[in-house]
Amino acid sequence: MKHEEIKTLIAAYIEGELDKKESLLVEAHLRECAGCRKECEELNQLEEVLNKMELRKPSKDTWDVYWSSVYNKLERRIGWIFLSLGVIILAFWGGYQAVEQLMTDPDKPLALKIGILALLGGGIIVFVSILREQLFFRKKERYKEIRR
Repeated sequence: MKHEEIKTLIAAYIEGELDKKESLLVEAHLRECAGCRKECEELNQLEEVLNKMELRKPSKDTWDVYWSSVYNKLERRIGWIFLSLGVIILAFWGGYQAVEQLMTDPDKPLALKIGILALLGGGIIVFVSILREQLFFRKKERYKEIRR
């Protein structure tokens, strides 16, 4: 095997993932190549350090704060959903009432009626477009976890 192929096998050798033939090839190369031997020693040391490491368990206070913040975030999101839903319903109801009164008023000129309907229609289209775009891109946002 070539030097570069052996270098790619060193980590697997340390982990004991190689078959007997590959292990013998790596061992033979390590006897001859000081650079790979040094790399193997460094990886062994790193492996030892990693095996000694332990994760600390969070305290009860940390868990209490965590679950409290999760509950608060969930509560706020539900609140924003209901608030937004109420505003949307009231806005559409008000818009419907305004359009109905505008259309039934014979004193208003046709150009004014068409202009207001075009304005409302365009606003609704832009609103739906932005809402759809935000919902679509929120799922694919790569940086949503990053806060300033």
